[in-house]
Amino acid sequence: MGRYGYDSFQAIYESLKSLGSFNALLEARHRAGYDRHERLNEWVVLGRFILDTCGNTLKFTGENIPAVMFPDIPQVFTQTEFAAYLIRKSPNREVWLSVSIGSDIPSAHLACPVCKEPWAVSNCHDVVTEHESRVIKLDGYGGTGTTLGMMKELWNSNKDAIWRVQPDCSIRNDQYISGTNKTGWIAPEDDYQIHPGDEAMVNVWTYRHHECHRQNQLGREQAYFGQIFTEAGFTSIRLTPIANQYCPCDSCAPWFEVVADGIAFTIGWRKRVISIQSTDPRIILDKMFSKEETTKSTHEIHAWGREKCIEYLSTIRENR
Repeated sequence: MGRYGYDSFQAIYESLKSLGSFNALLEARHRAGYDRHERLNEWVVLGRFILDTCGNTLKFTGENIPAVMFPDIPQVFTQTEFAAYLIRKSPNREVWLSVSIGSDIPSAHLACPVCKEPWAVSNCHDVVTEHESRVIKLDGYGGTGTTLGMMKELWNSNKDAIWRVQPDCSIRNDQYISGTNKTGWIAPEDDYQIHPGDEAMVNVWTYRHHECHRQNQLGREQAYFGQIFTEAGFTSIRLTPIANQYCPCDSCAPWFEVVADGIAFTIGWRKRVISIQSTDPRIILDKMFSKEETTKSTHEIHAWGREKCIEYLSTIRENR
């Protein structure tokens, strides 16, 4: 593909006929910028994305999204044309725009795992991406002769998420532990045959619509915190979702107002800690947990992880 095929108005405009061709164009631009160090033209696409000079794809974020502000915005602009368009459409005010690097545009073969709607050019902006690393036990996958390459093909056929094997430590087995390999992780080629006891390190990217992400997140978090209160010994538990009290953005999980055995709590994730709050006059958290080396005040304490959260809630229940 010559440069015209990924860095011209016609090429970009034609690529928007399908998400697959748009994916391919973005990949071609990325290779041109990062592998061949070409300096590309800069484009504004769909009023939602910027294709920069280095091969990156950026996404408009925040309150001012050009496609929302101007529903009739053309599909493809040069950066110069876009700047002139903004002045023409908003002659009496300066428009401030914010962008984030990384577009989160899903691959065309994927569908939202919540509603099962396939991804397309028309909805590829309405996405929240979640990434997690998983260690997968490979016992039971395939039979004799199954290779790592075959496992990759199986995972690549998944329509709910992108699965990528960690390249530097893809397979682990106790039999590989030695004086020079304390953990048993190795990085074999695709023809490696899976053995009993093998585990794989995979990175999983899941793409959901914003509303579907909220539904999934709410159900997951409600079950998570409900189980925490149960394991802390509470028997009557009512959870009511509220906005995240630390970061009320579109992606962060909701918090909950909880009434557990007659005690009112507010609980939720605050980055890496769980914030436990209660204004019950019987509960003075900084005194109750005076020996704990964590952030705390009269009505709030931060728990570093699930087990600490259960421990603190158990102590509150027993000493209220």
